[in-house]
Amino acid sequence: MKNESLKNRILASLMHLLSLIFTFFLPLIVYLMVHKKSKYYTFHAKEGLNLHFTFFPIFLLLTIIAKKWSPAANISLSLIIIETILILIATFFTLKGKKFSYPVIRYFKV
Repeated sequence: MKNESLKNRILASLMHLLSLIFTFFLPLIVYLMVHKKSKYYTFHAKEGLNLHFTFFPIFLLLTIIAKKWSPAANISLSLIIIETILILIATFFTLKGKKFSYPVIRYFKV
C-alpha cells in the first residue's frame, strides 16, 4: 500500500476500532459508500467484513448452544476476546500505515 495521509490512516483505524461496537454494520456502510472511490478504505472495509462475517455466525451458534451446554458460554467469551485483540492489532497497524490482514475466511477478496 502506498503511503496514506495521517487523516486517512486515522479514519481507517477508527473504522476498525468502532467495529467493536457496531460489528459488521460500520465496515458495510463504509464499503457501500466508498467502494468505487477509494481503494484504501475499500481494503479496510473488506477486512472488517471478513472478520465479522467469520466470527459472528460462530458466536451466534455458540450463544444458542450455551443454553443447553454451559461450556459454550466460555468458548463464546474467548471468541470475543480473540476478536477484540485482532481488532486492536488491526487498528494499531493501520494507524502506523502498515498492511494487516485478519486471519479469517475470505468472503471478500482484498
